[in-house]
Amino acid sequence: MKLNYTFKHLDHSDALVNYTEERMEEIGRFLLREGYGNIYFSKTKNEFCVEVSINTREKYFKASAYGADVYGAVDAAAEKLEKQFLKTSKQYKNHKKPELSKEGRLDQAIRFKKAA
Repeated sequence: MKLNYTFKHLDHSDALVNYTEERMEEIGRFLLREGYGNIYFSKTKNEFCVEVSINTREKYFKASAYGADVYGAVDAAAEKLEKQFLKTSKQYKNHKKPELSKEGRLDQAIRFKKAA
């Protein structure tokens, strides 16, 4: 995944860029195709803001997080994106006949056991 970084009211930090790249690579494995991303770091008074937007062929993803610690804000934004990636990949993988997939059959078996 190719990422562009923008800093507003912050100095450019290689440690922060490396940490963000590591987090995005961890969650990037859930994407079905490669994407391009923009990461925007800013600071207002005592709060850091991290806004991440990722564009792929399938969909546009966006997450923002605020926090007293910039690394904590990066983690929060990464968790939000991870949820979006998982939801989208699940929709694309099981869009035809969910009852024919392993997960669909397990869900049906669990529902049948609960009903009985």
